[in-house]
Amino acid sequence: MRPPLQRYPLAIRIVLMFCMFMFNISIVSFLAMAVVPNLFSVQNITAISEGTLNSLGDIHAFLFIQGVGSLGGFALTAMMFSVLESGEFKHYLRLKIYPSVKMILLTVLAIIISQFFLDFLVQLNQKIALPASLQLIYDYQKKAEDITNAVMNFKDFGTFIAVSFVMALIPAVAEEFFFRGLLLGDLLKGKVRPGIAIPLTGVLFAISHFEYDNTIAIFVLGSFLGYLYYVSGSLWLSIIAHFTNNFLAVIMKYLFSLGIISKDLADAKTPFYLTALSVVIFSVFIFLYNKWKNPANFVEV
Repeated sequence: MRPPLQRYPLAIRIVLMFCMFMFNISIVSFLAMAVVPNLFSVQNITAISEGTLNSLGDIHAFLFIQGVGSLGGFALTAMMFSVLESGEFKHYLRLKIYPSVKMILLTVLAIIISQFFLDFLVQLNQKIALPASLQLIYDYQKKAEDITNAVMNFKDFGTFIAVSFVMALIPAVAEEFFFRGLLLGDLLKGKVRPGIAIPLTGVLFAISHFEYDNTIAIFVLGSFLGYLYYVSGSLWLSIIAHFTNNFLAVIMKYLFSLGIISKDLADAKTPFYLTALSVVIFSVFIFLYNKWKNPANFVEV
């Protein structure tokens, strides 16, 4: 039997894709909040869902809701929609294609080096003020930062593992399933040029994070993740890159909370010479990517 969504035009499928995402994340988030009181010692589930974290139990409950929401919203939508479009999801999302070891190592190094440039982009973004009418965006960002700081303020190794799993691994898998595997994959299969499809998904990726000061940096990162997906033909490479980026933030916070490093690198300003050096090195990496690339013929999938 022909998959039901295969006959629809690309634009309609994109709209349906985001509708399914909104429906899925609403349902799974509701279910997660419903079971939290039975799993964790929390009194006010509404406060937990809004990020009011007063104890370790609150943090664990919040991580549970966050993780389930991410998996149900992004990953589940990607798998379900892929089945409706093609009849399966592993091949459709390019999970059966594996990148070479040299591409993996190059990617991990590229993400580490790119942190200096991304920090520069954050500093640049902060100088672009929003009009007063959009103050709500700043308020939302401030709340998100407070939640992140509360979640990241830990010293025990068990919480480090839990935070790494929910804040680094799950988003890397779930968001790559949706934004690169499904959305970018559909655009490329729909014969949208890579030069348009990759930055377009980068824009949507940045908007989805609702972090104004990080918008430019997230857009650049999202575009790079899309580029990795395109040049390798494998979703695993962008997942590895995404996880590396997230895990760096988690482990730096952990080392800071333990006193191993004396300054929170999230608040540090990158010297210009490091930014310039990172751009030069990253340019060399792009040359190597283009030399070693093994792009898939997305139209034939």
